Amino acid sequence: MKVSDQLEIFGLDATKRMAEAGATTRAGKSKLLRQVEVAHDLMSSLPSSDDLAFLHSGLCQTCLPHSRPTSNRAVWTRSSGRFSLTVNPGMIDERPIAARQRQPTLDEQEAMYVGVPYGSRARLIMLFLQSEGIKSRTVSLGPSLSAWLRSLGLPISGGPRGSIIAIREQSLRIARCSMTMQWSETEGGTERTMIADTRIVDGLELWQSASGTDWCGTVELSDRFFQQLRQHAVPLDKRGIAHLAGNSLGLDLYALLAYRLPKLRRDLHLRWDALQGQIGAAETQTFNLAYRIRAVMPDVAVAYPHARVEVTPHGLLLKPSPPAVPKTVVPGFRLVESHTNVLTKD
Repeated sequence: MKVSDQLEIFGLDATKRMAEAGATTRAGKSKLLRQVEVAHDLMSSLPSSDDLAFLHSGLCQTCLPHSRPTSNRAVWTRSSGRFSLTVNPGMIDERPIAARQRQPTLDEQEAMYVGVPYGSRARLIMLFLQSEGIKSRTVSLGPSLSAWLRSLGLPISGGPRGSIIAIREQSLRIARCSMTMQWSETEGGTERTMIADTRIVDGLELWQSASGTDWCGTVELSDRFFQQLRQHAVPLDKRGIAHLAGNSLGLDLYALLAYRLPKLRRDLHLRWDALQGQIGAAETQTFNLAYRIRAVMPDVAVAYPHARVEVTPHGLLLKPSPPAVPKTVVPGFRLVESHTNVLTKD
C-alpha cells in the first residue's frame, strides 16, 4: 500500500508507527519516516508560489542522459510516440588567445565540444532556468541558483572537489547545446511533420573567484525557447522535486507522470520498451530499466501522492489522476488539447 493511501486511511501518527515497525535498520526507519512526512506535507497543504517549478512539456516526455556520455561529441536522442528530442552538444574554444589565431587540430576540435548535459544536477538546473524563465528571459545564476539548490537540500561547496565546479560544468553544457523537437500532427487525414530547432539560452556569462568558492553569472533564454516555454510549461511542485533531487530517473518519472496523468481519460499501459525510448539511458536491456523503476517508484509516489500508477510485470499502468499542482494554484493557465496536450497561458 502506498504511503499516501496509508495516510488517508490511518492518519499521520498511525502511518509513522507502521513505518517504524516495518523498518529493519536505523537507516531504513529514517527513510520510511521521511517518506511519510514528505507525503503528509504534500497532501495536507497546497504549494505556495515559492514551491512552484515549471518544465517544458517536451522535456517531461523525454529525458537527458543519466550519466556522462562516453564522448563529448555524442548527439543524444529520445522519443515518445510522435514526439522526439535531439540534443546536439555545443562547442567552446578554451585555447590560449594566441593559439586561437590558427586552425585547430583534430584533437583540439575534439576538446572544444563540451558535451550534452546529464545527470540530476543538469535536470535541476534546467528546472531552475525554466521556473525563473517563466518570469523573465534573463535569469541570474550564481547566488540565485545556489540558493535554489540549497532549498532542495543540496550542499553547495567550492574548491577542486566541490559541487560548484560540477554545477558550472552542467550550466555550460546547457548553455552551449541546441535542441531539435520534432512531432507529427494529423489534420484532415493528412499527417504533417513539425520541426522546431532552438537553443535554450542565447549566452552564458560566468565568473569565479581565484579561490573557486564564489561564482555568479546570468543567462538569457533564447526568445524562441522563451516563447515555447510560456506556451508549453507544465507546473510541478518543488517539494516533490526536493524529495527526488539526487535521483535523475526519479525526476524523469515525476515529470512524465505530472504531464501524462491529469490528461488521461482512461487507463494507459506504458510498456517497458516504450519507457526505454522515453526515459531509459544507458540500459541496453529493458529488465534493467524495469528494476531501476521499481526501486524508485515508492519515492516518486511520495513526491506525487495523488498519482494513480501501478507497476505491472510489463510496465506501468497509468490511471487518470489529479495534477501534481492543482490548477487553482497556477492562475492564468489551462489544459488544452494539441499535439503535446500541454499547459498554455490564457
